[in-house]
Amino acid sequence: MNNSDKVGFREIFGTATMGLTDGLAAALMTSFFLLYLTDYAGLGAFGAVVGSSVLLFSRVFDAVNDPIEGWIMDRAKVGKHGKYKPFIILSIITSLVGVSALFFIPQGISPALAVVWVIFFYLLYDMGSSFYAPNLIFRTLTLDQNERGKLLIAPRIVSMMTGMVTAVLIAMVTGVNNVVGNMHTSFGLVVFGLLLLTAVVSLFGISLVRERHHAEQDEDEQVRLTDIFKLLKENKALRVNVTAALFSGFIWTFLFATMIYYIKWGLCADLTTGVVDNGKYALYSGISSMLMFVPLLGGTMIAAPIMKKIGDPMKFMRLLLLCQAIPCGILFLLQILGVLGRMPWLFLICAAVTTTAVGMGYIPGSTIDIEIMDYEIYKNGKDRSGLCNAVNRFIAKAQNAVGASVVGFLLAAIGYVVDSETGDFAGELSQMPVMLNWFVVIMGLIPFILGLVAWFIEGRYPITNEVRAEMRADLTKTEQQ
Repeated sequence: MNNSDKVGFREIFGTATMGLTDGLAAALMTSFFLLYLTDYAGLGAFGAVVGSSVLLFSRVFDAVNDPIEGWIMDRAKVGKHGKYKPFIILSIITSLVGVSALFFIPQGISPALAVVWVIFFYLLYDMGSSFYAPNLIFRTLTLDQNERGKLLIAPRIVSMMTGMVTAVLIAMVTGVNNVVGNMHTSFGLVVFGLLLLTAVVSLFGISLVRERHHAEQDEDEQVRLTDIFKLLKENKALRVNVTAALFSGFIWTFLFATMIYYIKWGLCADLTTGVVDNGKYALYSGISSMLMFVPLLGGTMIAAPIMKKIGDPMKFMRLLLLCQAIPCGILFLLQILGVLGRMPWLFLICAAVTTTAVGMGYIPGSTIDIEIMDYEIYKNGKDRSGLCNAVNRFIAKAQNAVGASVVGFLLAAIGYVVDSETGDFAGELSQMPVMLNWFVVIMGLIPFILGLVAWFIEGRYPITNEVRAEMRADLTKTEQQ
């Protein structure tokens, strides 16, 4: 137990690389899944309906599945390889198989079989992703708040760097297409190759992790599935944070899910013909992705020392919520004034400011999520970390799905049709300006309002620095006994 709260290079490297597959899979599903269904899977407007419906259905499924998986993890015994590592390994494998299949729908498949294909492999990916619980691993490695902040930096940076692959994804697909001659096939080949590479590295990373701190529990105090209702009722810290996340989480999802479509049709297409300049699209999507991910990366790197200086992760989090919401409000205002369409660089600047704040928010946000697990053990004497994680995962996945679904239903409503081989617009061209205006509402006005609501709710968070000190002393004493 000597220096048990210190984390070294082995832990940092292992936890950083174990999330490569999950990070890439999440980036692909958030940014390109709906685009693939509508533009390259040969499904057109039906693809928008299928994608949006499956995403919403899967959240209903998650309402039952996520608590069950959290319960399974809480009930697991501490074995030779730890308590949570086997679930991370399972997640890596299912993400590889599920997402690869989702981006390689057989060409010419009937609509009915396409629906079955998407549902099966999406649920496979979804169940596996629920078992990816890095915060549970982080909680076992150290009880120190600042050490946890340090531990969170490397995984976030690696995840962002992996996500930056999406900045050149269209360029990579276009390059492969120059040889293959089919955008549908090229998309599938590129996605599978990237996921396979990250899976190998992720499996190596998790093999380096050694869990340390586990709360001892008697057999008659084992976690029950129904504990999730007690958790939400009794744990005020979780209840407040989850309620705020119901609003704040949409800032990123709405912005990112909408941005790729705005760039394609607002900046790279001829609105009189619907023809897309794929070279220009590859360039602009790359620039926009860099402007999104570089601030996320930079924000993460500077967040830990700032949080340490402020001395309270929740105070820091509330400040960042304002920094996320205000640029979105400016984005909407610029559209109302008619400036945004003529000066796309203003759009990119607002997006960059918001994503910087989102990137910085990961460190205090994750620190808060982990300390809520400590708070549950401290207040109620049960390790319900898996259930705590399940609640947070469900909220995050639901928001990603809703963000993509809102865009999908909008596209279906205007009769969105795209040639799957060329990627050009084949629907009613008069609807395109209306579509672009709604995009700005989705990623500007709505996130602005939601961010202010979340800021207000987080003001009721009950864990203060005094409570944190008491929790750490209590948990350390329990382990020593």
